Amino acid sequence: MKAYEYNRIKYLTFDLINVYHSVNDKATVEAVYAQTVAEIEELSKAKEVGDFLERIADSKTTKEQAERDLLHLKNLVEPFALPSESQIKKIFRKVKKLKVPAQASWDMKELTYFAWNEISSQRKYIVTSDGRGFYGTTSGSIKNICAICQKTSQVTQFLATTKRGSDGTYTKNGTYICVDSVNCNRQMQKIEGLEHFLEIIKER
Repeated sequence: MKAYEYNRIKYLTFDLINVYHSVNDKATVEAVYAQTVAEIEELSKAKEVGDFLERIADSKTTKEQAERDLLHLKNLVEPFALPSESQIKKIFRKVKKLKVPAQASWDMKELTYFAWNEISSQRKYIVTSDGRGFYGTTSGSIKNICAICQKTSQVTQFLATTKRGSDGTYTKNGTYICVDSVNCNRQMQKIEGLEHFLEIIKER
């Protein structure tokens, strides 16, 4: 299970529990549960997930009980395979004096991508699960929808150089993404937003 798939399961679970405690119509509750089961089973067929779905079938399930069960499901999440500091420096070999943040404080089971802000240069660096590296400049901070996680957050305009001409000209492309990439990872429920964003900012 990927981190973003786990996030999706969490969202669906809490949405279901909200229905349990706010909707009185039994048929509606059963329909929402069936829909929740169908979508979660598409994400994972693991026995632990099946057991989890049986436990949350009880309409008296509380959010606290679900949170405890979800912690057990987190064991199924594949941790992000973060390259070492020296490998990251090789990925960004064109960048002089690259400052890579300490990795010990990051929960790799919460990451679909790894990114950090370099305040001094107003840059954000991004490393993907397949070992590619991207970086660009960031400017400003407003409340808007992030292109990666598709949620409303504090976002910044990210611009990357995507094409360099032989005459010294260059083209920049970008969009708005979360200022806080850790929170962005926690909010991701699908991979398509990240894939589309990387397509926009890749070098031509």
